[in-house]
Amino acid sequence: MPNAAKALECYLSIAKAIAGPTDYELVLESFAEQLRTLISHDHLDIVLLHPSGTQICYEACLHTSWNHTQHAAVPTDTSPIRDVLRGDVPFILTDDAWTDPVFHFEGADSKPIFNANLHSRIVVPLRVQGALIGSMAISSHKTNFYSEDLVVLAQGAADLVAAYLFALERGKEAKNSAIAELEAKGRERTLRIGALRLTEGMERERQRLGMDLHDQTLADLARIRRRMSRIEGGSKAAMEEIAAIQDELDHCLEELRGIVEDMKPGVLQLFGFADAVDAHLQRCQKNIRRVIEMRVDDLTNGKMDALQDTVRTAMYRIVQEAVNNALKHAQCNRVEVCITQVGTSLCVAVEDNGTGIQESDLQSQSGISNIKTRANLISARVRFERLRDPFGTRVHITVPMTGGSSRAMSPNHVP
Repeated sequence: MPNAAKALECYLSIAKAIAGPTDYELVLESFAEQLRTLISHDHLDIVLLHPSGTQICYEACLHTSWNHTQHAAVPTDTSPIRDVLRGDVPFILTDDAWTDPVFHFEGADSKPIFNANLHSRIVVPLRVQGALIGSMAISSHKTNFYSEDLVVLAQGAADLVAAYLFALERGKEAKNSAIAELEAKGRERTLRIGALRLTEGMERERQRLGMDLHDQTLADLARIRRRMSRIEGGSKAAMEEIAAIQDELDHCLEELRGIVEDMKPGVLQLFGFADAVDAHLQRCQKNIRRVIEMRVDDLTNGKMDALQDTVRTAMYRIVQEAVNNALKHAQCNRVEVCITQVGTSLCVAVEDNGTGIQESDLQSQSGISNIKTRANLISARVRFERLRDPFGTRVHITVPMTGGSSRAMSPNHVP
């Protein structure tokens, strides 16, 4: 066994050698080279444990199928040194790993022991602040080569390198996590921009269709209505049938005008968000046969109109959907829309005094699903609240004031 002075000198050399590199391969090669002056070996491997019950192996001198380049992560239960990795034994010292049963059990990944001609072995644990994080193993092609005195030196070297390897591992995980997060944000942002552009295109198409319906279809129906009103002299039954058809045409014209207004939100473009919502409420009032109290309060002095057109239009469509859901399903007689500012976000609350939203409604593929989809496209948050006193439903839609600016939504802008 080397004297204490030589061991100390070796440990200092190890500390200097591993202090600089941040690449595992360089660290292990430097570590193995310095350790060889203290303990001769033909193979060195470092195993690092992961909370998932798997392990990753890094090797120096010789590379086997244990290496992380062959298997990124393998179950610890299949490792031939699992007794150390589990903390069941303080170390493993063997004169010949080929014949030692500790390395060979059902399911053990022990083929590299033979393929790399590893006979004498020392396996010691790696610990950081008392916690077991892995193991260090050194091997020789010779049999009966290591003694218990060398186990002490090996453990000292392992204690020295453990903290550094642990820091490298945490640093690598943090780096990979940051890269993955940036890539995910990049993909999400690209998808959102693409979806917003698709939404803009759909909105333009809606407006074009609305104009076509207004200019052609409405005009055609109105002309048919006028021609029918001039028909005279038929039998009583024929005239009654014509009157019934006229009533149906009047109803169709009214419905179609409402559809046209929904498809081309002219009030939104000309007068702003609050007036457009109010106009929608008024149209809804005409199409239902019960008295409903409706009100719009804008406590932001029109700040919704400072958002990008696509975002503002999406918010308008969301409010439309929320109002329509309340009138169609909630059996309410009051609908209120309130626009407020909360910090750096704008919030629109649509509240009714109806029967209240149910959990099953939130899972349905109805108007609520449309609301969620539109909100996701503009980075808005939606919350559905069932009211108790008085009964009803409140839908909160919150959108960042900066998130809707042209600069923030531009594909060339990096936040």
